[in-house]
Amino acid sequence: MPTITVGSSRIQYRVTGSGPALMLVHGVGKGGEAAFGHLVDQFAQRNTVILPDLSGSEAAEDDGGDLTMEQLADEVAAVIEHAGLGPVDLVGFSLGGAVVAATAALHPDNVRRLVPVGGLVQTDRYMENLIGLTLSQKHDPKAFGRVLTTTAFSPRFINSLDSLDEVDKMGAELSPSSGRIRQLELLVRTDIRDLVGKVQAETLVLACNPDAAVPTQHSRDLHAGIPNSSYIEFDSGHMVLVEKPDEFVRAVNEFIHKP
Repeated sequence: MPTITVGSSRIQYRVTGSGPALMLVHGVGKGGEAAFGHLVDQFAQRNTVILPDLSGSEAAEDDGGDLTMEQLADEVAAVIEHAGLGPVDLVGFSLGGAVVAATAALHPDNVRRLVPVGGLVQTDRYMENLIGLTLSQKHDPKAFGRVLTTTAFSPRFINSLDSLDEVDKMGAELSPSSGRIRQLELLVRTDIRDLVGKVQAETLVLACNPDAAVPTQHSRDLHAGIPNSSYIEFDSGHMVLVEKPDEFVRAVNEFIHKP
């Protein structure tokens, strides 16, 4: 697996498939495989998929300092350049939605088309309160995971599970590691209002509704702020990658492969 140094960080990424280059950028969580791994084979049928693990993920190595949006955008751009496959179609989920929008603004030559998913322009009081509640449970991994899964999935999806044990199993994937805490702290500080208007890439904003983690209005604000953007709303909780995987893959492919 290729590994590159970007500033004080060591970033690794995976490349698979064939076709136009498509990079999938994770948000808060373990990294690229945890967020998109179950979808890679589908995407790889029509695309050369690049799957990076950015600072804060479990596979990345860095100095442990506060994460910044510019830092993560620089890491995305560096991976694109190192892979030699740019410009790419760039998809980012949740916090990654803000990261890819920042990347498109700061490194426009690296991005062909842009797809933020459940992303945001600026954190609001609701999200500050929610993330504060989550971080207050960092001493209790089970409670920490339950807060994240309860807000990440729709009530319909959670009620479809057989037991609370299944919820806790998903929550265990979101343990309160130092990287996860730094990712959440960056989410609290997110503000890319000075960048979204600079995005030149044709953009499709994908939103989730109902979304209790990053409420739907944040995706609408992204759509309003990016000049050349269109908008699709899924009937899904925040984790549309899990709740509506086929619809998600179809929407992305239709957008990036249109004439």
